[in-house]
Amino acid sequence: MIKRFTPVLILTAVCWLVFLINNLMLGGYFDQYGIKPRQIGGLPGILFAPVLHESYQHLTANTLPLLILGGVICARSKGEFVVVIAVGILLGGGLTWLFARNACHIGASGLIFCYFGYLASLAYFHRTFGTLCLSVVCILGYGGLVWGIVPTSTAISWESHLFGLIAGTGAGWLMAKVENTPPSPKDLGIRSPLKQ
Repeated sequence: MIKRFTPVLILTAVCWLVFLINNLMLGGYFDQYGIKPRQIGGLPGILFAPVLHESYQHLTANTLPLLILGGVICARSKGEFVVVIAVGILLGGGLTWLFARNACHIGASGLIFCYFGYLASLAYFHRTFGTLCLSVVCILGYGGLVWGIVPTSTAISWESHLFGLIAGTGAGWLMAKVENTPPSPKDLGIRSPLKQ
């Protein structure tokens, strides 16, 4: 059972390891590799930003929701987790790079909002009793996150929150589309009839 949660545990461990190396040994040197909107040099930040955290408080605030929401997705399927995290990093990060204000955006909160958007949208895209229950529990437990998309502080990347939420909803749509696509005869092992 623990193997199912390996991806989210590894991601969280990487965040902590990078934080320790970056802040205790390198004086925050890696922080410059976050997402820098509309700068070519800021493109790698799309991949690196989720594991970079400015302070201990920043990382601890992200750790629990990262583990809980990511763990729920892992419990559903490791493959599902991989798809959601890929969409969260690439689409959420890409939109942040395109449209966010000029700053260096770092932290895993964009992924947390992606997880939340994904889980909250499951009921709409899948329309089963199980996904309805899961979405309701997610919204009741973490619905307060939605306030994170409101620009209340210049120190908080509300843009990465917003685009993470959009990416998570997009991942929900994508997964529903894939699951609802009927298999082709070839996928079922049925040979096409021979032409005469």
